[in-house]
Amino acid sequence: MGALHQGHIRLVEKSVEENDYTIVSVYVNRLQFNNKSDFDNYPVRHENDIKMLESAGCDLAFIPETSDIYPEGYSKIKLDLGSLNDVLEGPLRPGHFDGVVQVVYRLFDYIRPDRAYFGLKDYQQCQVIRLLRNAFFPGITLQFCPTSRTETGLAMSSRNERLSAEGKAKAATLYKVLDTIVRLSRHIEAPDALLYGRHMLSEQGIETEYLELAHADTLQKGKKWFRKGKNVVLVAASIEQVRLIDNIVF
Repeated sequence: MGALHQGHIRLVEKSVEENDYTIVSVYVNRLQFNNKSDFDNYPVRHENDIKMLESAGCDLAFIPETSDIYPEGYSKIKLDLGSLNDVLEGPLRPGHFDGVVQVVYRLFDYIRPDRAYFGLKDYQQCQVIRLLRNAFFPGITLQFCPTSRTETGLAMSSRNERLSAEGKAKAATLYKVLDTIVRLSRHIEAPDALLYGRHMLSEQGIETEYLELAHADTLQKGKKWFRKGKNVVLVAASIEQVRLIDNIVF
């Protein structure tokens, strides 16, 4: 959605390395926002974005108008998200994933790429996009790439621009908590590890919406550790009125 950072650029560079032609779409999709003020405050930096994309070797920046994506008379597609809409982000952000489905469908339909690259910071969104691909675009290969982080561990996000220096330092606690839970998983049961993680967040005065263990494939919550490689711990929290999400898979 623009306001590009080095995490986005790493996706672009990976595409440039692996493909003959790289297209990057930049579009702030109103349908993904269930909070109007969040949409109104979302940073737009098209000039800077284009410069960054040129430097990264992008061949084409696709920056459509809303009328291009949702022309008059456009009918929404329907996709059953099943349980993905009932857990974690689903109940907290009504309509968000439907907005993701609509815009990604339109972008895939416009561009018809061989491969599409997404960052795993938005883990649940990646699962939604996988369902969309399976239903409508089976020929597209999806590349889900590791979350890019700052030196402090903070997941790179356009929303970080709205944080003060103190807020960014505080936000780095999210990754510290996730990393601590991974280490604790070798010694204690999942509920106790999550309880300690919530305590760490509370100690920093961080308002948390959830900190949960789920199965990496289904996102169904777990009370016990899953087998290696199938655990994902996800967190959503607000710092300085900026909503942040992060996750770790192990």
